[in-house]
Amino acid sequence: MLNNLKYLLLIRFIAIGGQVLALLFLQQVFAIDLPAAPVVWIVIVLALFTLASWLRLRRRADISDWVFLGQLLVDVAALTLLVYFTGGSANPFIFLFILPVIFAAASIRPVFAALIALAAASGYTLLMFYHVPVTEQHTGHDGVQLHVWGMWYGFILSAGLVVYFVSRIAAALRQRDRALSAAREDALRAEQVLTLGTLAAGTAHELGTPLSTMTVLAREMQEQYAGQPALDADLTLMREQLDRCKTILAEMASDAGQLQADSGRAVSVEAFLHELFEYWQNTRSDILVSIECQGAQPAPSIIVDKSLQQAITNILNNAADASRAHIQLTGSWTSVRLSICVIDDGRGIPEAYQSELGNRILGSETSAKGLGIGLFLAQTTLKRLGGEIVFTNLPAGGLRTQIELPLDRIRADSEA
Repeated sequence: MLNNLKYLLLIRFIAIGGQVLALLFLQQVFAIDLPAAPVVWIVIVLALFTLASWLRLRRRADISDWVFLGQLLVDVAALTLLVYFTGGSANPFIFLFILPVIFAAASIRPVFAALIALAAASGYTLLMFYHVPVTEQHTGHDGVQLHVWGMWYGFILSAGLVVYFVSRIAAALRQRDRALSAAREDALRAEQVLTLGTLAAGTAHELGTPLSTMTVLAREMQEQYAGQPALDADLTLMREQLDRCKTILAEMASDAGQLQADSGRAVSVEAFLHELFEYWQNTRSDILVSIECQGAQPAPSIIVDKSLQQAITNILNNAADASRAHIQLTGSWTSVRLSICVIDDGRGIPEAYQSELGNRILGSETSAKGLGIGLFLAQTTLKRLGGEIVFTNLPAGGLRTQIELPLDRIRADSEA
């Protein structure tokens, strides 16, 4: 509504200029005697009112239909006075009465639009009987009637203003539709994440018993076969992995439901990247990784919570799963943005799934590795923080995953 009123005020300025040009043309070219004083005063008052309205709108976030209704009533009243002093219903500019009606129908409630239509029709009707006549002069150059030229000018002015206003409104509606579509997608994604969270909680609870049973059996087998070094080493590794699974489940349970401000910690972007990459590299020792970190100094301080670490880790794991042997990691930052580039030497993304990657859970629809729940959760977390992920297939093979994250929502000094 606010944007529509701004368009209306801008169009009013244009209409005022067009009316002034028309009046000057009538006086200078066709020597028609018009009551200059009242006409000039009406135009000046309308211009000052429009300027004051524009300045007031700059300090407001939104307006009501009543304000828009008042502005349109002012337009109808000003046009009625102008036409009254310039020939009444015989004035070709009488057709400008249709403009407030069109603007009202496109911008405010039907009942208010009906009031504007009634006001415009009443003004038109009164001008048929009450007006100040102008000096008779019906013909212009080449025998063309002055009234016909005036109707042509009025049509050009009205058509231009209507096209501008309606096109602006259509653009605003398209932008609103895009925003609603994005909101629906976010709501659907949030619902999917909630479902995944519920399933994860139930699965974590159910996994506790078999993990404990397997740990006991592994310990008993290690004691039973203590004299076989090769088997003892395998059982030791098994117990370590089981303990790691139990630790992950315990951490997930303790972190569940905590807010970023409660569970996060302040750390510099540089330290965060080094810790994250080092931890991940230790867990994926089967992949050859090259790491490079660079950025502005001193590095900005951010609040890091578990969800952000898991989101980036999921992307790194997806790259490792899809890669043949090597991954290249590049972390860079400025004072306002963090960028992470992950390049793997895998087969890339199937074209059929490029538009849906990260926006929904692909599951078993594709045989490609690294395209499932982890990437969906990572995309959801980064979007919540205002970030984005861009996937690009490389000509020589492999995939570039670019993570862009603005720091305004996680900056440590903004939390103080």
